[in-house]
Amino acid sequence: MKPILVILLISLTFTAAVGQGKAEDKNPKCTLGLDHAPELRGFRLAMTPQNVLARFPGVSIEKPDKFGLARLRLSVIDSAGVIKGPATRDKGVQADISARPEDGSAFVLDGAKFPALKGVRRLEFRFIDGRLSFVLVAYDDSIKWDNIDDFVSTVSKNLSLPAEWQTPAEAGGESTEKELRCDAFAISANVGADPLDSRVGAQLTVEDLAAWKALSKRQNDLTEKAKREADDKRKGFKP
Repeated sequence: MKPILVILLISLTFTAAVGQGKAEDKNPKCTLGLDHAPELRGFRLAMTPQNVLARFPGVSIEKPDKFGLARLRLSVIDSAGVIKGPATRDKGVQADISARPEDGSAFVLDGAKFPALKGVRRLEFRFIDGRLSFVLVAYDDSIKWDNIDDFVSTVSKNLSLPAEWQTPAEAGGESTEKELRCDAFAISANVGADPLDSRVGAQLTVEDLAAWKALSKRQNDLTEKAKREADDKRKGFKP
């Protein structure tokens, strides 16, 4: 190979490497582990159901399903007059009769009896194999955010998180959502309208990526098993 051609190839390789480095710098990766996942109102990933329920006397949670998933939704209201029922009235807790099946166990809380939840409208928890693997906090509209960047900037500062939030790939150009994906967890922010509650002003969710990946594999394995069994029945059909 001629010397000039070798020099040209080396130059092109170096240029490509530099270009790739610059591209990677534009989207730096968050390498935080699960032990650095943010705490939202005192709730952290990997907490047990007992840890969470200890905060809410009178609240219970459904048994895990066949995949190891258990769900809990708590709605917070300000008016104690809305909560009725002598069995749990002293605790400010009432079963939520408006809950959907996908909500799992659901309760309404009197915010006056849970001051640590001031400014919160709804909490959602998902436990996988007895560990908190997803928590959503929907805040009330007492604070007005100019846009999603305004919200995530404040969140990053207060939770000591990297500032490399990205718009989700499936979101549109005028998205009200952003997410920060790290090695072990993802945190998502949203300032868009909530279809369940017009009084919600912003939302944060944190999830354990490994736990959800394991759950997804179990669900996929069961689906594949059902397909194989169906195929075997078709193949063994005798007219």
